[in-house]
Amino acid sequence: MILKVLDKKQETNNIFSLILEKPKDFSFYPGQYLDVELPVKDNFGSTRAFTISASPTEDFLMITTKKGVSKFKKAMKNLEAGNTIITSHPAGTFTLDESQDAVFIAGGVGITPFRSMIKYAVGQKLTTPITLIYLNSTDNFLFKKELDFWKKVYPKLKIVYIVTNKDNQSIYLPPTTYHLPIYYLAGPPGMVDDFEKMLKEIGIDETNIRYDRFDGY
Repeated sequence: MILKVLDKKQETNNIFSLILEKPKDFSFYPGQYLDVELPVKDNFGSTRAFTISASPTEDFLMITTKKGVSKFKKAMKNLEAGNTIITSHPAGTFTLDESQDAVFIAGGVGITPFRSMIKYAVGQKLTTPITLIYLNSTDNFLFKKELDFWKKVYPKLKIVYIVTNKDNQSIYLPPTTYHLPIYYLAGPPGMVDDFEKMLKEIGIDETNIRYDRFDGY
């Protein structure tokens, strides 16, 4: 697929979003990703996977990523409105199950699939209870303004922000009920591995844990 860049948005000092044209009849599930190909080659090749941070309910596509030093990341940062990129069709199984309570645990830019899922839940007026536990190294949380607004209009959304380099609070996990939640983990591999281990230690079955590891290349 060839997608046109409509705009580029600086989200934080080191994170930006590419707003992409959404082709007619383009469909995907919240949380899925695209493989993006650029005409560069570095040690990891010319293709990278990026979560679609937009919701299926929005009239555009969006991918959000950190700036980087690789040739690929530099080429991405240099893209401007009017440029095009080559992508795969949407893929991935890290998607929202509307039938069960959800606990999202995000680390840094790992918030991107959860932005898609939460915006989708709001737009579709779902009734799925969602708890977002959002860890970041600073208090400059990506998408915080949107998230705080969605919390006001989606009564079943709870958000816990944790600044990892200064907060000493314990990680809050919602009490389990007869309706066991699904735990979704997204962020750096080490963070995801640590939470997966912790959840299993407190008795959460691996079938109720889903994860998306964000490599930094």
